[in-house]
Amino acid sequence: MKIKFRFNIIILSLILCIYADAQKLKLVELFNEGGVLQRNSKVTIWGTSAPASNVTVNVQGKHFQSRSDNNGVWNMDLSALKEGGPYSMQVICSNDTVKLKEIYIGDVWIAGGQSNMGWRLDQNDGAKEHIANATNKNIRFVMVPYLAYEGDKKRGDMNWRTATTENVSSMSAVAYFFAKDLQEKLNVPVGVICCYKGGSGAETWMSRESLLKNPELAPIVENYESYYSKLGKEKYFQLVSNYVKDLKQYQDSVKAGNTGLKNPKEPMGEQNYNRPYGLYNTMLKRVIPYSVKGAIWYQGEHNSPRAAQYRTLFPAVIEQWRSDFKNPNMPFLFVQLANYANTGYGDRPLWAELREAQLLTWQKVKNTGMAVSIDVGEKNTIHPPHKEPVGKRLSAIAFNTVYGINVPYSGPVYKSVEFKANQAILSFDFVYDGLKVNGELQGFIICGADKQFIPAKAEIKNNQIIVWAESVTSPTAVRYGWANWTEANLKNSADFPATPFRTDDFPLLTAGIKTTKY
Repeated sequence: MKIKFRFNIIILSLILCIYADAQKLKLVELFNEGGVLQRNSKVTIWGTSAPASNVTVNVQGKHFQSRSDNNGVWNMDLSALKEGGPYSMQVICSNDTVKLKEIYIGDVWIAGGQSNMGWRLDQNDGAKEHIANATNKNIRFVMVPYLAYEGDKKRGDMNWRTATTENVSSMSAVAYFFAKDLQEKLNVPVGVICCYKGGSGAETWMSRESLLKNPELAPIVENYESYYSKLGKEKYFQLVSNYVKDLKQYQDSVKAGNTGLKNPKEPMGEQNYNRPYGLYNTMLKRVIPYSVKGAIWYQGEHNSPRAAQYRTLFPAVIEQWRSDFKNPNMPFLFVQLANYANTGYGDRPLWAELREAQLLTWQKVKNTGMAVSIDVGEKNTIHPPHKEPVGKRLSAIAFNTVYGINVPYSGPVYKSVEFKANQAILSFDFVYDGLKVNGELQGFIICGADKQFIPAKAEIKNNQIIVWAESVTSPTAVRYGWANWTEANLKNSADFPATPFRTDDFPLLTAGIKTTKY
């Protein structure tokens, strides 16, 4: 009887501890020491406390109040915060207080996408020098830990860190160079929320509901859920078990020096991070609705087999994020896919079709900007290590279109074509002081009525491009940089590369492809 009584006491104590912890005043994990809050904005903060209790936030001599609901969840908007820092912030509920000794008010950007956004600074060209020179404590970042599924093992924390020598190695190189430019020119604290995962498709960063409500995107969800329903949990987890064994064998073989091995493919299902709406639920939702200035994005490689669909999918991602972060005009700046030869698609220019989808997004979706990276690609690696130009091009876009600082920010963009005799005469926007090329113009192809494209000659004349081929007497269309890997080399006087383009609207190779075969 004594043993049973003691056991009951222990259980009761555990229950009381859990209940007491649930009543405790807490901020969500993203609000911690050294964090950056968005200036010139309503700043949403949230957390938990005892149910139906008053919560007060004191910061910069201002007092903000809210009340938790019956589940103990509370949120409030702070406003008119003065930029700079460090400042202290107190959150008070009854006799419970949370105090942050060091917060900053500046501009916060969220960095999203797949592995080229995730490419770390310590992997970048000149990494040692960049890391050694990273001394600016007014650049701060937080890493959203990668979780493949709910219940997955935790990887890291969500603590804010200074982008300085001791911390910056793991930060996105693109995001670092972007933030570095911003901080130096704007002279305010800059925070970056790093939320990305290598190999991820755009659809995994959206909610199930948003995908289903769009007829062009609904098949992504329907195909996945139908496949998984037919496969069944038992079969799926058997495949997962086999995959884990095969992966270990593969990794051991690579360590032993074996080459030419095929990396085993993870089975699709409820624990695969690339399932539709997967990372949205496990990563992005953890930072929604943190107040941000805008987003930078580097993604698209994964979606190139469905490039035509990306014309709808990518704008839908932007719409979703703007809604979630409570900013319908949130700037969304992104990187167009770089040059790459080994896409696995041979001569089928699927990356060119994806680049066009990105270009159309910039041209059609308000408050977006596109950084062209065609000139910094590497033939044999999908991860070009030259991220500094990419980050700087994104910051140039931000300066011009977000902050109203007049600097060049784009390469030549195709505007119109005129066909005269055997020539095509191309005109461009974003010429600035003129078009230029180092050496002979390359990357142009031309066709006649037969729609059979052949390499073309091109030259700059009066800030237009004249294109021709001797065997095409009556040209009907011109394309530039229309390949996975291209020698395209047109720039403008500001040294920004031209975006690939086509003058035609011939059917795309990826037209009508809306799902992935599992």
